[in-house]
Amino acid sequence: MSDPRTLSEQALTTGDIADLLRNGVPVHLQNCSFIGVDFAEADLAEWRFEKCDLRHANLDHCILEDVVFSGCRSVEASFRFARFSQVAFKDDDLSNTSFKHSQFADVAFEGCKMLGVDFTDTTTNELAFKKCNLGLSQMQKITLRDATLTAVNFDQADLTCGDFRNALFDECSLRESNVSEANFQGADLRNSDLGGLQMSDARRFKGAIISKRQAADLLGQLGLKVL
Repeated sequence: MSDPRTLSEQALTTGDIADLLRNGVPVHLQNCSFIGVDFAEADLAEWRFEKCDLRHANLDHCILEDVVFSGCRSVEASFRFARFSQVAFKDDDLSNTSFKHSQFADVAFEGCKMLGVDFTDTTTNELAFKKCNLGLSQMQKITLRDATLTAVNFDQADLTCGDFRNALFDECSLRESNVSEANFQGADLRNSDLGGLQMSDARRFKGAIISKRQAADLLGQLGLKVL
């Protein structure tokens, strides 16, 4: 592929994006604005977005391979039915963004604000989260089997029917999250905050590894003390 084209400090339109795509070369974008821009069905392989504003942008059905989003603001953007492969999101604000029905392969989110993000009905393979805030997110049926999750906030997230088998939750928080029908078999939760979970939820963690302190907190709801 040809050398990438670099653009900076520009407010681009849907028409501008169409012109760039016709050129057939990857584009590196720095401090550019794409508010409400329509990227739908675009092949964005090897594109780079650095400190760009993608609020309300439409990236539905896009192909994103070897793409980087760094320091971007993508609040309420839409990535529905998109295909992600070898993609990195770092220090981005993705609050209330939709990834519904998308496919993820070797994708990493690090240092991202992701309040209310929707991962409903996604297909995942090697999806990683580190130092991310996923509070109030919709993650029904998500698969994070064997994943290492570091300093991730899942407070009040909907994890219904999720597959977390053998995952490592390191300094994570699952306070008041919905774990109905989720599978935590072999998951290591010892170094995470399970506060707010009720005894009725305990069966959802069948086969998981928890600490004595966490067990004592759950048993305390029955008036029992662990000495």
